[in-house]
Amino acid sequence: MDVMSFYHDSYQNFVNYAISGIDKLHFGGEFGIEVKVTSTITVNAAAAVGRYYYDSKQNAVITVDNSASVLGQQIIYAENFRLPSTPMEAYSFGATYRSPKFWFISLTGNYFDQSYLSFNPLRRTWDALKFSAPGSTAYNEIFNQTKFDAQFTVDFFGGYSWKLPKDFEVNKKPTFLVFNLGVNNILNNKDIVTGGFEQLRYDAQTSASDPVLTGKFPAKLYYAYGLNFFASMTLRF
Repeated sequence: MDVMSFYHDSYQNFVNYAISGIDKLHFGGEFGIEVKVTSTITVNAAAAVGRYYYDSKQNAVITVDNSASVLGQQIIYAENFRLPSTPMEAYSFGATYRSPKFWFISLTGNYFDQSYLSFNPLRRTWDALKFSAPGSTAYNEIFNQTKFDAQFTVDFFGGYSWKLPKDFEVNKKPTFLVFNLGVNNILNNKDIVTGGFEQLRYDAQTSASDPVLTGKFPAKLYYAYGLNFFASMTLRF
């Protein structure tokens, strides 16, 4: 069961919205491969593809906040809606060069798709949809789940091991000073939406002549960082 508390415009009260009968289905697969092309160059590829969605209609009971008074019951038509805020398809391809002189560089491209917004269950009920014809623009604007655009990143990683002079040996074993640098999202893609949710409050239609104003209370979105990096220096002995 999932319980949400918010101000309900139709009931003009703070309510608890208790949802039961939430069935989910997850399935998918993963694949990875790494090939040594030459003594110094290695390429790798990976893919993860799945489908995660709600597998049932759900039932909601609406009660006054801090009270057992029941205001109403609803069926939520969430069957086949996607689970939110995680990409269901992810692909990567990378190449690494390792020099005999103790340094390496690696470049990896990543592609993500099939990620969806967390939806407001109230907009998937008969009360929200009864004034719009199924398949109409208004109906689809209220009912359909928002899919995020597919996105990509390119990441760089490199390192160098410097063997220190014998004066720095420990127990007659060589000592190394290791430098590493990682740069994520080197193309500075700032359009990557990592998640978000529809607000529970929305401007519901009260008659067929009312306009659909789902944008009056817009969804809240989370974005990934643009270009970012890290660097480290390690003494190994």
